[in-house]
Amino acid sequence: MKHGKWMSKGLVIASLLLVTACGSKATTTGTSAKPTDQSVASTTSAVAASSVPATSATVQQIKKNGKLVIGTSGNFRPMTFMNEQSQITGLDIDIGTMIAEKLGVKVEFVPGNISGLIPGLVAGKFDLVMSALSETDERKKSIDFSIPYGKDGTVAVTLKDTTKVEDVTKLSGLITGVIGGSATHTVIKEFGGFKELKEYPGNAEAFTDLKAGRIDLYAVGNIAANDYIKNDKSDKPLKLVGNVAAVKNMGVGMRKNEPELKAIIDSLIDEKMKDGTIDKLATKWVGAPLPK
Repeated sequence: MKHGKWMSKGLVIASLLLVTACGSKATTTGTSAKPTDQSVASTTSAVAASSVPATSATVQQIKKNGKLVIGTSGNFRPMTFMNEQSQITGLDIDIGTMIAEKLGVKVEFVPGNISGLIPGLVAGKFDLVMSALSETDERKKSIDFSIPYGKDGTVAVTLKDTTKVEDVTKLSGLITGVIGGSATHTVIKEFGGFKELKEYPGNAEAFTDLKAGRIDLYAVGNIAANDYIKNDKSDKPLKLVGNVAAVKNMGVGMRKNEPELKAIIDSLIDEKMKDGTIDKLATKWVGAPLPK
């Protein structure tokens, strides 16, 4: 894995009460306590109303603290992941570092399961969330998004010799894996038809189970799927099957009613999109500019 040009100068790996460490076991829908987008929308709004100070993420407070705290999965290459030196890196990390530099503060990335990031944001544990965060209607009930810096959709990944999977929208009788609490999780539940839906904390665990035959397909973002297949050197090659579905904007997540912070982030993204900086960073990490 590679070092990013904009690697964090103030990187601190922290643990949070609302963010559980990545594990290796999947949970099955119906027995899992992990929140989905819908549960996040209902539970985090109550937290926001009762426990988050109105000024907790204002630009003034961030500058007073001297750092911008960003929640991220750290397990979704090439957007956010740990390199060989156990440093967090990726496209989202580069963009997050630019935002901190714009604010004139250091940046602290806090890795954790995607299912806990939005609740952690609303509860005041982070100032922002950046983890290839897709903009969904359910998430917009709880948080605000910056202007998008790219798009991504959902695709099916299977073992190369598998023939029973046709498309990510056709799941009848199939054991399907997703990242718990992700936008893809919501999409797959809407498609329905699966025999069983297994939830994982991140790509590493899901791809391991796919290769072990414990799931028939892994439904995941197209960017991450292509990156994994391109870099996979194992003796069990994988392939993409069917079309990319449910394409959505990706943006920076922030608490609601933070107009000054949102304006600064939107302005920076707009500037870096127009001058080609984000396209260059995407080419470095993804291999090409992100779809717009």
